[in-house]
Amino acid sequence: MKILMIYHHRAFRCHLRPGNLAERLAARGHEVTLMCVADTRRFGIREYDKNGVHWVETPDLLPGKLRSGWDPWCALNRWLWLRQHCDFDLVHAFETRPATIHPLQLMLRKKKIPLVIDWIDWWGRGGLIAEHRPRWYQILFGGFETFYEEHFRTMADATTVICHALEERAVGLGVPASTISQIRIGSSTDVFSVTGPKTNRSEFGISKQAFVLVFSALDAALDAEMVFKAVRVLKERHPEVQLVMTGNQQDRLTSLANQIGISDHFTHLGLVPSEAFPRALTCADVFLLPLQDKVANRGRWPCKVGDYLACGRPVVSNPTGEMKILLSEENVGLLADETPEGFAGAIENLIENEPLREQLGAEARRVAETRLNWDGMIDDLEQSYRVAFEAKE
Repeated sequence: MKILMIYHHRAFRCHLRPGNLAERLAARGHEVTLMCVADTRRFGIREYDKNGVHWVETPDLLPGKLRSGWDPWCALNRWLWLRQHCDFDLVHAFETRPATIHPLQLMLRKKKIPLVIDWIDWWGRGGLIAEHRPRWYQILFGGFETFYEEHFRTMADATTVICHALEERAVGLGVPASTISQIRIGSSTDVFSVTGPKTNRSEFGISKQAFVLVFSALDAALDAEMVFKAVRVLKERHPEVQLVMTGNQQDRLTSLANQIGISDHFTHLGLVPSEAFPRALTCADVFLLPLQDKVANRGRWPCKVGDYLACGRPVVSNPTGEMKILLSEENVGLLADETPEGFAGAIENLIENEPLREQLGAEARRVAETRLNWDGMIDDLEQSYRVAFEAKE
């Protein structure tokens, strides 16, 4: 099958979802083209092949984080390319930003082929926009963002969502429940291995005597303040505790750690290179995944959880959204109250109970290899594509 995947983010962000799916579909014999936004290019389309996938990077005039599917120039370049390359059997669109949905609308007028639309985050209506954008932006552009998030959903012949909350929201918008499939982000057990927590610490300047709590975050460290305050509670009884973070916003989070009074128990490694990132995660004794009960957290699947479980360590989280379901059904970690004291109490339980840590860690790896195995998710994805073909008939 010839599949076009079209994404509104930059190339380096593709590995989180569409890139992983594309490579695994290609490994099964599908011919996959993945269209994304170029990291920096403003003019000219770049095409190349990588890991069995044909990549098409379209130019964008906006800088940095604004390269996220809003630029008319990007949309125009995509439409011009699709006019010449429309011999696909199926299109899988990742979200419905203007630079994604409008070129597809024009293409699908020319050739009636099945359309699958993916939904990965709850953005509008009090979702991530409330976490990532200032108040003035929410007031001026919130309605516009919500329109593009919701309006085109019923165009899809089949819909893939990442969590229960988005499935319910799609049904509320008129998407037939029978056409919706839940496709998570899997666990890359071939990349993240079970290694002793002290093995790689010297590489990252982390003490082998510390009890290391790892909180990994790429762009947004949601609910970080609760974690920091939990560490402040813990350090009085367990001075060996060390909180280690990865990702962006290093200066802001280091400043926050200083304000809360945990600077001696905090290390931020910054944006760790991809080849070193798996080794950095293995430094953990326990992983942290704070998820206070709010719309943005109920409407997502934290991509880091697959990495956490693959490393064979227990996870401490909150009973919100998908993590409430996962940690209630699988014995891979502990659910904590949404307070610093409650979060600290769950961590302390694991600090003081090594057999429990080992038991939960072993189960975590098992779940990574089974429930979060990418092969099962690709099976589900191919079934979603079959649903789209049936709907088109």
